[in-house]
Amino acid sequence: MFWKVITCLLLWRVLAFCEEIICEKYENSTLENHEISTQLDGGVENVVTNITNINTNHTQDQEGTTANAEDTNKTQKCVPCLPGVFDRVVQITNDTELIKILQPDTKITDRETPALCVLVLFYSKYCPFSSMAAPHFNALPRAFPDIKMVAINAMIYHLFNTQNGIVGVPSLMLFHNGKSVAKFNRSEYTLEIFSEFVTKHTCIPAVEKSIVTSADFAGPVVSQPSKDSDFFLILSWVFIMLCSTFYFTKSKWWKWIVETVQRNWRESEAQLQHEHTDYFVN
Repeated sequence: MFWKVITCLLLWRVLAFCEEIICEKYENSTLENHEISTQLDGGVENVVTNITNINTNHTQDQEGTTANAEDTNKTQKCVPCLPGVFDRVVQITNDTELIKILQPDTKITDRETPALCVLVLFYSKYCPFSSMAAPHFNALPRAFPDIKMVAINAMIYHLFNTQNGIVGVPSLMLFHNGKSVAKFNRSEYTLEIFSEFVTKHTCIPAVEKSIVTSADFAGPVVSQPSKDSDFFLILSWVFIMLCSTFYFTKSKWWKWIVETVQRNWRESEAQLQHEHTDYFVN
């Protein structure tokens, strides 16, 4: 009986000790979970705060960029053009005449001072794209009577090509007081697009009801590619053929051909001589 009581007491003590250990571990794990949960909540709040700050900064940057772009557009200035009395027709010029037209006024030292504005078309009468742009450019003098319109054959007069970076035709350039202001870089050639280009850089609106008429297809800039023989093209081909022939005569193939012809010629002569000798012997 005594041993049973002792055993029960020991079991009770063991159970109590185990219960204390389990409770302590449970309390510790609860505290740890609470701390982890608190840290996670704080981290989530920090992440949300950071994302909010990033979005706010991004929005402010976008607003600042938009404001800067608007300020740039507002501060972009057009070149002032002197009103003039020009013929409402395109003037076909050569290099000498164009130099005189683009002669700058020495009294004008900046782009804010009104000066002569000239729109120059660099074209070629053999180029189909120049022919496509021709009638629309011929109509521009009626849309902008205060701007002088001239055209020059860039294939004949090369003086301005290098100076203004003309690498292809047609090319349209705006000059203010003899200095280039803008270059037309679009691939469509219509009166409306040409007018937008001029208005953008001069702030001069086009005259209302400006249209391309049938007379604009007749000139001054031709609207049909020329079918005349290009003398420079023919001369270029002749030069290429002469150079090719000269270098071919210096090659080993030419020597082989010459030696083969000479050998065959000698063999033919020898054969004829042999036949002639046999004839007299017989």
